[in-house]
Amino acid sequence: AQPYRNNLKREPCDYIFNSSISKRGEFFSSTYPGTYLPWQFCNYSFIGLPSERIHIRFRDLIIFKTPNTQHCAVDLIKLYDNTLDPPELRRFLSSFRHVNNQEHHVVSEQIDQHHITDLCGTYTLPLDVYSTSNHLLLYFIATHYAELTDDEQSQVNDFSGPLWRKGFYAEYEFLSSLTKLDFVTKNKSNQYLSGTECDQTIKSFGQGHGKLQSPNWPQPYKPQTSCTTYLLGLDDRYTLENVEIEFDHFDIDCSLASLVIYNASRIYDYRLRTRPQSVSSSSVSTTVKKSSLFSNYYRQELDFKANLSFCGHFKPEGRFVSQNALLKLSFIPNDRSGNNVLPSIITGGKFQASYKFVKSYHQVSADEYDGINPTVCNLSYYQSRTLYGKFEPPRSSENDYFANSNCTFNFYPLNDNSRLLIWYDYFNIADDDLIQCSSDNLTYTYNLYSSSSVYLHPFIYCGYRNFPSPFLTIRSTEHFHVHFRSNDDSEAGLGFEGRYQFLNQSSPYFSSFCRSPFDSVVYINETIEPSGNISSNGYPENIICEWSYVTTRGYQFMLELNILQIEGSKTKDPPQGCQSSILRIYSEGRIDELCGQQETIYYFATDSNWFTIQFISLNRQTKEALRGFLLYWTVIQTKMNITNNQCLLSDEYFYCKKTSNSTISNFCIHKSLLCDDHVHCQPLSNDDEHPSNCFLSTPTRSKYSLPMSSSSSFLQQHLILIIIIFVLCITMLCIALILIFLLIKMKRRQQDMNLPKEIKINKQKQQRRRQKQRQNQQDNLSLRKKSVQTYLDDDEDNNHDLISINMMEQAVTTV
Repeated sequence: AQPYRNNLKREPCDYIFNSSISKRGEFFSSTYPGTYLPWQFCNYSFIGLPSERIHIRFRDLIIFKTPNTQHCAVDLIKLYDNTLDPPELRRFLSSFRHVNNQEHHVVSEQIDQHHITDLCGTYTLPLDVYSTSNHLLLYFIATHYAELTDDEQSQVNDFSGPLWRKGFYAEYEFLSSLTKLDFVTKNKSNQYLSGTECDQTIKSFGQGHGKLQSPNWPQPYKPQTSCTTYLLGLDDRYTLENVEIEFDHFDIDCSLASLVIYNASRIYDYRLRTRPQSVSSSSVSTTVKKSSLFSNYYRQELDFKANLSFCGHFKPEGRFVSQNALLKLSFIPNDRSGNNVLPSIITGGKFQASYKFVKSYHQVSADEYDGINPTVCNLSYYQSRTLYGKFEPPRSSENDYFANSNCTFNFYPLNDNSRLLIWYDYFNIADDDLIQCSSDNLTYTYNLYSSSSVYLHPFIYCGYRNFPSPFLTIRSTEHFHVHFRSNDDSEAGLGFEGRYQFLNQSSPYFSSFCRSPFDSVVYINETIEPSGNISSNGYPENIICEWSYVTTRGYQFMLELNILQIEGSKTKDPPQGCQSSILRIYSEGRIDELCGQQETIYYFATDSNWFTIQFISLNRQTKEALRGFLLYWTVIQTKMNITNNQCLLSDEYFYCKKTSNSTISNFCIHKSLLCDDHVHCQPLSNDDEHPSNCFLSTPTRSKYSLPMSSSSSFLQQHLILIIIIFVLCITMLCIALILIFLLIKMKRRQQDMNLPKEIKINKQKQQRRRQKQRQNQQDNLSLRKKSVQTYLDDDEDNNHDLISINMMEQAVTTV
């Protein structure tokens, strides 16, 4: 029992430790290491000499704490600095008397300025507490066990039973050699952390700056003393600040201690593009080798580590910038974790550094930040440095983007043959007006190689569900800007997370199923090919198509969007936006963005002789069966080129009279389009398909035919003449075949008629030969005459047959 009675002034546990009696010693909770008793109120008062500070180190500390709670509600140690009778403790103790007397009195929540902290539960040991003066009070309170619920008692029993109320064992000492606190500036920015040896916080309150010095500066301080400085920049809805440190003087013996910087990265002069090959420094650093190339001051990927540790006799080179609004700097002795080590009188090192709080947006990844003014949110991304990446607005610690912010994201394609693709993973910008976007919004501007003007993309994006559509820059874009603006109201969102990718001709987004953005512009001859169509060939994903058509000056295009079935919607309430797919139509002075599912046919007359169609389909959000799009185009003459309701070149063009309430002006179409099973005069009328107009010109192709080449167009224009010639040829061939058939038949019939006559003549000849034999003695002259006469008769018959054959051959030849 003797250890518990040392320095005991009054039963049961009122202790006084006086520096004039003993400079150091130890003290315990009653019955330590056994379970402490309930309803204890123990006072431990420490009184030192005027020049001394008190240091208490807990070697063991296990005090009951209600499970799953943050505060000490049952048993606790209360610590007070620079007083032995704090008013806050008196109010706290009076609450127990009221409770015991069944008087339910509300205890004041006023906190005394001398209060250091309350301790309960378990801690990582050793645990050190320091006073700022020669007085310190430790008050231990243990209440009644019965206040635990069954569930709480069950949890306590699971934790080794009574050891949960083991109490504490601590050492104390009175030291005049402890660090003086004079280095802590007495103002609202610098505050000493109560209960520590020399820890302090330095707060910004709006871009502050100053000097950070080691304790006892300019004299060395003991290396076994551990001091930490927390530099806190602004991090709220309106401002983000980062902490910058640059050392002016540094001298710390590596065998005794080291200086550790947390939550920071070391960088060098942002004006330099490359770092020298070798850097002379006698400082010893635990960081790895730095990158040889970096863009500027705020390059986060340079060499950021969880902490940077330094010691030596020369100052660390470069500057140190916090990752966010907090930077921690600690002086740590090498033997601090020794179990029996207390601060000694050994002198150690010293250092001095300059610090400042700078408004910054460097947490956002970028190739380059504003080199002139790093506090401006002006970020740059170069195709020459990286082909793809993310961009997003800077956010506060609450993960909302900053109010009253003005950020510009600059993208630089490598040359005029490069394209930039931008899309968004999520988009959450506050604004109730989804049309005007008068509050927070996102806009695009761009510059072209061929012009010094700045062009504005006409669409403004805002709202929680109105996703910006995927965007592909037009040809010859030199510089593309994304502007993000937010006002100073309390409404905000998570902002957005955008992605970018610089594209070239070999990009996998380009398919053989459609024209690529790098393909040449298609010239349309208004006479040879006055109409055609463009289709997405279904609804593929991860594909980019672009069709650019131009015709002769003085002509325009009538566009008819016959089918539109892709994801998203810009017409629903509220709109969903076009997150994954977009059909974009460019023409003179106008850009149309379309997505969703169209119920009616959409008509659009261009104001010039060209148009461009972009179809972008990235990763689809649903597996719904959709058809993509189908668009027809027709070359037209508009009202500006029509005089007295007459088309120019009226022999070749047909006038479409307006019979509807369409806002589109009257126009003319080529006559070859009449009666081709597609109405080209819409939305004005359907006159071109009226039967009365079908004989003004010959019909050409069906509306389902694809665009034709010049050779196929020539065949189509002369189709009727070719058909007539073909029919005549077939007719003549048939007639010739019929005549040949008749000739053969007549010849056979004639042969059949001549056959019996020849047989008869042959018989007569045989009879005559017999008569000749019988009349051998007749006169030779008679026989000769008879033979001659017979020969003449036969020759006459043959001549008759030849004449008939010759006449028939002449008839066939004539045909």
